[in-house]
Amino acid sequence: MFLPSNVSTNKLSSPTNVEGAEEGLLITVPTTTGTPEDYQKVFALVTSLILCNKSGASLSISAKIINGSTSASLLNGLLLKVNTSYDVINGNKVTLKEGDSLYVWHDNASSNVLDVVMSYTLHRPLTTYSV
Repeated sequence: MFLPSNVSTNKLSSPTNVEGAEEGLLITVPTTTGTPEDYQKVFALVTSLILCNKSGASLSISAKIINGSTSASLLNGLLLKVNTSYDVINGNKVTLKEGDSLYVWHDNASSNVLDVVMSYTLHRPLTTYSV
């Protein structure tokens, strides 16, 4: 029997200053095998993306969704002041489709200066259940 599976979770990260670095990867939505119909595809619903500057200086922060050679920015050089946080999504939602990856990075050469908390639900429509 196939039933949808929804898993809600948080992802905690301290990204680096390198765009596309593994430390800045928050999620990559898995792909469904075969040729599924649109309603059978996996997706992630990002409900919260909170950034916190722990450094002694302002940070320029960027976030981008990448799928293959296509990309779209969520943030591009947001200046986040010292000891402040920012909710990127702020009441909205972002849907990531199969193969989408979400990255965050900053402009400071130091490590561990930015904390990121992302809340999301991963929806897998064709999950096998045995009864």
